[in-house]
Amino acid sequence: MNLIIRNGTANACWAILFAAWADPGSTVVFAQESGKAVTTAVIPAAATSTSVAPTDHPHGPVVRFRLRPTQRGDRVDQKLGVQLGLTTKIVQSGQIAHESTNEMRRQQERTIEVLEAVEGRATKVLAAFPHSRRMSPENSQGDELMMQPIEGKSYLMTRHENEMSITDLEGALPPIEEFKLVAESLENVGKPNPLAALLVDRRIAVGERIRVPRDMVQPLLGLEDPIGSVRRFELTLVRVEPPTGERPVQVAAFHTDIEVAPNDASPLAINLAGEIVLETETCRLLSVDMTGPVQMSSIERTGGGIFQFNAGGELQIAIRAHYDQQFTK
Repeated sequence: MNLIIRNGTANACWAILFAAWADPGSTVVFAQESGKAVTTAVIPAAATSTSVAPTDHPHGPVVRFRLRPTQRGDRVDQKLGVQLGLTTKIVQSGQIAHESTNEMRRQQERTIEVLEAVEGRATKVLAAFPHSRRMSPENSQGDELMMQPIEGKSYLMTRHENEMSITDLEGALPPIEEFKLVAESLENVGKPNPLAALLVDRRIAVGERIRVPRDMVQPLLGLEDPIGSVRRFELTLVRVEPPTGERPVQVAAFHTDIEVAPNDASPLAINLAGEIVLETETCRLLSVDMTGPVQMSSIERTGGGIFQFNAGGELQIAIRAHYDQQFTK
């Protein structure tokens, strides 16, 4: 039964959690607590942004979003923190056969430098991973953040249309585990920015609510696998911040609500709320803070009886990005 838990729900949840969000620009500030690294950015999303009530007829300040094409020499430092406390239960013919609680966490810090760009998209990048750790039941030491084999290493990634190639700095193929981890981390590098497709050249007022079309939900979340029925995906512009000395660009903050119900394609239910922040002149992602419950349930009929599987927990996601090349008009 424990194998079902680990290889079923855990992997399905992590597939959702670890999917790269939007374009290259993501990752979290690490601190030391109780002798081990923790992501200080992975905290329940602040509710300060909800002071502006969403409306379909806003009257606040208006901002226009634009797109900056990716260029050779662009560089971003990304930090990602994900945390999930997962409770699982298996009921066999009305009796509890297994029950457990596991904590899953992921931390990654990466630097991506664009070496080649064609028509505004990165086609070749240098990616370095100074920090990459994961804690999950699959680890031999399940209560510790285990170093992944890509930590401290750099790779070259080339994208041609939908095909991705990954090598080490000498041009050799990395071991399969490293290849999979790098491919997972760079999945959306060089792809169109889904936020830009939604916002570019659009004038949006503070307080305005945008309902994301259903066909854009998977690209916006960066997911390849099918998800359930999208009941709600809304972005509400809650504030616009002017340039500062440390950040010479205007930014916009959106309160975000996501509700996905299970269906035949996916048994996973997701309810997330929080905030995303991006540059108005580039649509580049600066930060994400999302939190909320995730649940999964399924029934399996076997010769040994009917097994009902349930799992659920609180998911927290935090992303931070810092760009070396700032946009200037």
